[in-house]
Amino acid sequence: MTDLLLVGATGLVGRAVLEQASADERVMRVVAPTRRQLSAHPKLENPLVDFENLPTCASWWSVAGVICTLGTTVRKAGSQAAFRRVDYD
Repeated sequence: MTDLLLVGATGLVGRAVLEQASADERVMRVVAPTRRQLSAHPKLENPLVDFENLPTCASWWSVAGVICTLGTTVRKAGSQAAFRRVDYD
């Protein structure tokens, strides 16, 4: 059994990955740090974070694997700079 860190869980792809991971019997825990609360699930640990100031010592960083589904569009981000911050930085 494994624990996963899912970054980008509120987006289109992230929501689909979260649903699949939650249904997978091999996955014991999904850690999905977000800015806003997700719907509760027995396997979900959902720390609310400021992505500009992430905690360095949080116990939830200790996982077996990471899935990153971060991404946006310039239109949704609002500017080229905001788009670059999400997709690159």
